Amino acid sequence: MTSTEYVMTQEQQGIFNYRPLNMVITAPAGCGKTEALAYRAKGLINRYDFAGNGRKLLVVSFTNQAKDNISERIKKHIGLQTMRQHVTVCNFHGLSARIINAHREMIGLDDEWTVASFDWIGRFMQSLNCDRKVKMQAREALQKIKLECLTDKEVKAKIQTIYGQVGNLAQIIEKERIKEKIITYDDQIRTALWILQNKNVAKLYRNHFFAALVDEFQDLTHQQLRLVQALCKDRVTFAGDLAQGIYSFAGGDARFVFHEITKNTEKQVKLLKSFRSSPAILDAVNSLSPRTGSEHLSAAFPEHWGNGGLSSYASFNREDAEAEWVVRMCQLILERCPEHRIGIISRTAFRAESVKSTLKSHNISYADWGNGLFRPETAKILRNICDELSVESCKEPEELMSFIKKRYTAFHGNLSEEHEDACGWLFDRLAQSDASSIAEVKRCINAKKGNETIATRKGIHCLTGHAGKGQQFDWVFIVGLEEGTIPFYKAKSEEAIDEEARVLSVMISRARIGYVATSSSTNPRFWYSRNASSFLRYLQHAPNFLFGKDQIELWCAEADWTALSQM
Repeated sequence: MTSTEYVMTQEQQGIFNYRPLNMVITAPAGCGKTEALAYRAKGLINRYDFAGNGRKLLVVSFTNQAKDNISERIKKHIGLQTMRQHVTVCNFHGLSARIINAHREMIGLDDEWTVASFDWIGRFMQSLNCDRKVKMQAREALQKIKLECLTDKEVKAKIQTIYGQVGNLAQIIEKERIKEKIITYDDQIRTALWILQNKNVAKLYRNHFFAALVDEFQDLTHQQLRLVQALCKDRVTFAGDLAQGIYSFAGGDARFVFHEITKNTEKQVKLLKSFRSSPAILDAVNSLSPRTGSEHLSAAFPEHWGNGGLSSYASFNREDAEAEWVVRMCQLILERCPEHRIGIISRTAFRAESVKSTLKSHNISYADWGNGLFRPETAKILRNICDELSVESCKEPEELMSFIKKRYTAFHGNLSEEHEDACGWLFDRLAQSDASSIAEVKRCINAKKGNETIATRKGIHCLTGHAGKGQQFDWVFIVGLEEGTIPFYKAKSEEAIDEEARVLSVMISRARIGYVATSSSTNPRFWYSRNASSFLRYLQHAPNFLFGKDQIELWCAEADWTALSQM
């Protein structure tokens, strides 16, 4: 029996049967949240009388990977035809783009306005000759303003209250955006809400969607919550986990959202038994609860896990020694369990560079989640565009996106949403490069096999803690368990440090069987000493926690790898 083979639990049966259209489901990682949402979708669709009215169930997630995951689960329960006929699955920005493209004239935007599929602000700022710090501060100020539900006129007024160089630059960026008629990533949800202030448009969508499911409620901004409520009012099922709220930097406000979605909701369901992770992983997650606020988790099938899994930590003097050992341990695991997936996860992308360099030096293939994974024909076109850029030299930023789209259209003939995204990815990577590094960008273009995604590939994966949220690996190596890395050096308040603990908890809970956290006492970039993370003292209180690489290697030497390979 694998950790994913289980019948509907009593709690999930209750979720399936509940007839009112609003509900709140709280479920930590691995506790069957996605499956519960799929059962909820099936129950709602089975009971609803469509009677040819064309109404649909709206399912909203944050990322394309999460969207694909929930789509597959729902499809498994209701079938492809019913899925196509009665369910709309999208992420928040995709949903906003649909509303904008369908009703932009309601707020005075003509057909020349474009919803950008690339980092327009980054591109424009590259053309400006000013201090990098001022650029970053201006961008952050614009992002903060545009998290409010404002019209363009109100945005302009807010920007004028910012003084100094930052305010001047923010005004220049916004003026150019209006001139070029661009709706950036930061503008999309704000603009959709602006459109939905029109009562007729809002009524149209409320009639179209009879109910909604929203995944990961703890990551919602005030804006995203208002968007869902504007479309479906209180006919919404929210699912998530307060202890996984790690997006405050992007405007996420877990406690406010939880208060708002529960104050008028009669049905709240808690799922606290894990179908994913070993007791060792759950003990580690539980040990962090004084800082994360998580409730106590237990394994749904503890007898399934043999010796209970691996929870451990090892320290090193240098990052290169740490990297060599992590890579060697990954090789050991894959020699014994070639079908397993290993996540090498770091709080920040640069902290894992030593591990990536070591993997490359040993000619070990790995999936870098900063790279792109595309359909073979798309990957081929993007590589061809890179070849042309290598010959012609890298274009100026203001010309680059136009060049990419023109060449893509020449190769393919049209630009669907998927192709727009691919062009946007290539632009973002090239805009940060120069002619000498185009070959490296080209190497980052990967072709998928069949319907695979980067999240389903076997072998070794390198990613950050935020990118890995919602994903699953058999084993996890957490690189950089140090003060200044996690908790991050910018986390000064108790609230910020609590969120860093939640980031660590999320990284640990990606694992099914075992995790190893590592640290290096020397920073090779600045040659100063580092201390182990303050979070280590919590992990050490977890039952059967192993300290030191010798204990970890002994555990591996004594492990039943045949049994582990079948888990």
